[in-house]
Amino acid sequence: MKAIVVTSDWHVASTMGLCPEAGIQVEDSTHIPPNIFQETLYKFWMHFWTEFVPAQIAGAERVVHVINGDMIEGVHHRQVGIATNNLAWQEAAAIGMYESIPLKADETFMVAGSEAHSGPGSQSDQRIGAAIKATPSEIGSFHWQLWLDVDGAIIQFAHNIGVTSSAAYETSAPMREMVAGLVEAAQWGNRVPTVFVRSHRHRFTLVPLATEHGRISTVITPGWQLRTPYVERIDRMRMPQIGGVVLKVESGECQIQEKIYRLPSPQPIAV
Repeated sequence: MKAIVVTSDWHVASTMGLCPEAGIQVEDSTHIPPNIFQETLYKFWMHFWTEFVPAQIAGAERVVHVINGDMIEGVHHRQVGIATNNLAWQEAAAIGMYESIPLKADETFMVAGSEAHSGPGSQSDQRIGAAIKATPSEIGSFHWQLWLDVDGAIIQFAHNIGVTSSAAYETSAPMREMVAGLVEAAQWGNRVPTVFVRSHRHRFTLVPLATEHGRISTVITPGWQLRTPYVERIDRMRMPQIGGVVLKVESGECQIQEKIYRLPSPQPIAV
């Protein structure tokens, strides 16, 4: 069995994203400590890597970590909820988060995230990927799309996917990804991916589809960022989902296991 651990949407340097336990160093050697929300995220992060992942990958002959985009928050949309607008410090903090992972995979891949977060051409992903020694693409860069052949299972990774503020339509975009993949495969005689992995939404979704050659699936990963003012504007009720996914492949069959950390329920104020 081979295992692929997928994390995404760390959004380091956002006041609602992952933060190193020691805080984020900014100009003049100042450290901005994690807030109470980030302290909770860090606990989830460490549980994920010390409890959930080890249990899932037990017995695996090879473990791969795929970071599926948006490691940093970047500077975008005139937002103010960031620890620093200096990308060098944001990138350094993201590298620190990567180094905090106690379980080291045999190989790490970096998939480009949104340009709004990673900069034009996803420059931050390029620099971070080089710093953490992620396996580059054939042209020596990060991967806009990553295709892995895992013992006969083709797994295709890309960060972006359509979003929706309606729970009733959460499965529409994942189904479109599979339909597009099926059409492309039929048109050119290619193999359709066994699993399409997407991120960006910060909400876990799994959509399977039966085919003559076995089941294919689209999985959208949860993220590591809590509600931001932007989210408050587009969706008042649904919470982001915090966590990650492990894909376990054996004999060409892929099992998908998610870990979602439950967030506290709203506490109405008595009046």
